Amino acid sequence: MRIGKLLRESRLAAGLTQTEMVAGVVSESFYSKVERGIHSIDADTLIEILKANHINPVQFFSKTLDGPIQESPHKKSLQDASFMANKIANSANKRDLEKLGQLKKEIDQAEEQGKPYYIWIPYILELMTAWITHSTDDISEPVKKKIQHLSKGNNWGFLNYEYLGMAFIALTPEQVLNFSHTAYQSYVKNSENILSYTNTVGIADLVIDFLMYAYIHNFNKELCAETFTFFDKNIPYEASFYQHRVIVRLYKTLFDNDTEKVDFYTRLLEEDNFTFCLQNVPVAKKDGSHAH
Repeated sequence: MRIGKLLRESRLAAGLTQTEMVAGVVSESFYSKVERGIHSIDADTLIEILKANHINPVQFFSKTLDGPIQESPHKKSLQDASFMANKIANSANKRDLEKLGQLKKEIDQAEEQGKPYYIWIPYILELMTAWITHSTDDISEPVKKKIQHLSKGNNWGFLNYEYLGMAFIALTPEQVLNFSHTAYQSYVKNSENILSYTNTVGIADLVIDFLMYAYIHNFNKELCAETFTFFDKNIPYEASFYQHRVIVRLYKTLFDNDTEKVDFYTRLLEEDNFTFCLQNVPVAKKDGSHAH
């Protein structure tokens, strides 16, 4: 299945018309031809459309990671996987463990019925759950093997940044420091050539994963200095990276013990219903006190 069909399935899953999907990024006529496979679309434009519609690029591209882009009669359809990935993302952003538990049961039932989801679906669910519970006890062997496979690779790119960053929660502090350093070096080295927007999205997400991990594991400010410096030097001041910048500023203020600014950035993220990144962050109540 080609990108056009993936776009169409994602659009229908989100309940969007073609006019709504293009979000002013390209013409509706051009987009229609992309869905039908008449026109191709460059990566930067594709990512811009996905981000404009709150479609996670990781989930979108993960549908191509299990080999050739084609349906398997022995697995859930890619459309089913897309629906499930969206449910996982929405539940994780709300830190809804009960809903994530229900989704895990659905995934397990599909396995028992002989038509499982692609490995990236349980991968995302198990790691998102681990980030919320701060426990890796429920990470399955297949997902552990996938993490091990990723950690041995050195071919850095968008998907490597995304999926290894997601796996930080299951790694040791030494591994996280090593992989983040290697990822930053790889990104800077590649920036000497034409660097795609997708890689920038991936590395920006990895930065957030590192900072969440650092806060959970009580890293000192010095251990985070490379990450803060890298982000400031390499992530562009563009609207599409606004949320990343808010999260990075939140963690900077946490390390500076600036309570007033912590409250400010926390409220911004809560208003967007994006609480997944608030790892152990004391949440300000309306009366000015703090809940933990």
